[in-house]
Amino acid sequence: MVMGFNTDVKFAGEVYHVQTETRKDAGIDTTVFQRGAVIHKYKSSYQDLLALPGFSDEKLKQRLEDQHRLIVARVRAGEIKPAMEEAGPA
Repeated sequence: MVMGFNTDVKFAGEVYHVQTETRKDAGIDTTVFQRGAVIHKYKSSYQDLLALPGFSDEKLKQRLEDQHRLIVARVRAGEIKPAMEEAGPA
């Protein structure tokens, strides 16, 4: 089952789009976009879940949602910014 989450987050006058989805290789990717440009990527694996006898799509969905919420919270806290902004003035 393919699943994912998409959330627009407003922070400091900007809109960030957070997208989280599963991959066929048992990975979970979360990408943060600003004005269509990728500004942050976070990857994890759900290989450990596949090995559990009680694996279910619901458990995978929860892992996906937890990762998505973590990155959304980091955007809202101002921890994820475009690279130029993080570097500061020249």
